[in-house]
Amino acid sequence: MRGIAAILRALFSAWIPALIEMARRFCRRWRLGGDRRVDQKGSRAHCVPIDHPAFCRPDPLIYDQYYLIGLGLAVTWDNPDIELRQGGVPVPAGRLQADTDYEVRVRVWNASPDAVVVKMPVHLSYLSFGIGTVSNPIATRPVSVGVIGSASQPGFVSFDWHTPRQAGHYCLQALLDPADDANFANNLGQENTDVGLAQSPATFQFELRNATRRPHRYRFTVDAYTIPPLGPCRDDRQPTEETAKAEQKRRLAAHLPSAHPLPPGWKVEISPDLPSLAPGEQVTITAVATPPDGWTGRQALNLNAFDEGDRASGGVTLTVLSSLEP
Repeated sequence: MRGIAAILRALFSAWIPALIEMARRFCRRWRLGGDRRVDQKGSRAHCVPIDHPAFCRPDPLIYDQYYLIGLGLAVTWDNPDIELRQGGVPVPAGRLQADTDYEVRVRVWNASPDAVVVKMPVHLSYLSFGIGTVSNPIATRPVSVGVIGSASQPGFVSFDWHTPRQAGHYCLQALLDPADDANFANNLGQENTDVGLAQSPATFQFELRNATRRPHRYRFTVDAYTIPPLGPCRDDRQPTEETAKAEQKRRLAAHLPSAHPLPPGWKVEISPDLPSLAPGEQVTITAVATPPDGWTGRQALNLNAFDEGDRASGGVTLTVLSSLEP
């Protein structure tokens, strides 16, 4: 009898509670859909994104005006990373001839010190001169770019472009299309320029189109920003943290719109100055630039368009010349 009593005590004190606990766990997992959902570290997606410091990501980029405006910086629409050539000679984008062959050379950077860009597609398209106009594809070409400091940084890709038969000014867009990118926000570069003589005064016209699905009211800003020449490299001495922050602040201040107002005596009149456009609607904008009396030389003027929510819609760079350059 003692043996039977010992067996019963063992069953009721250990085995049966263990069976009950096992049944509870089974029911809980069944309600949650299986072990995969119980594991809080498991992914519910079939494609598992990899986000770990050991996973190196490339960071391709181009001079992206929309990205820089979003950072509060001044921009030029004379893109330093998009160059037009004819017979190997650079040609200003504001002086293109209709029905003519040109080479478009796009420069691409990579901000990653660890991961290279391999055969990334670059899409080139042209638009009517203006802001928010319709894009017309030209071609797509691959480009590879090395890491920072390598011999293959930056990368270049060339396109053959035959301009439309209709005379006029056109804008070029280069769109980077990486499979992976540490920053997808700086992949669209735009070349949007025009050149005019200051024949009391200089008059420019361009198109503004509402490329969104909602009506918007637009306003314009004007500045005289141009990309400054590169400064000298610093010496090998490691600056203090305070000195480095002060230098960074000084450099950023040099690229703010407030640091590049219109030169004294200049006046730019825009008509209409506050256009309201329905989705898909387009209007011709006229900009009249009047230099001061006796002015000579060349002056770049950047016109940027913003909607009522202060979102950048695009812009153009207008270059005023006192005389025709060769």
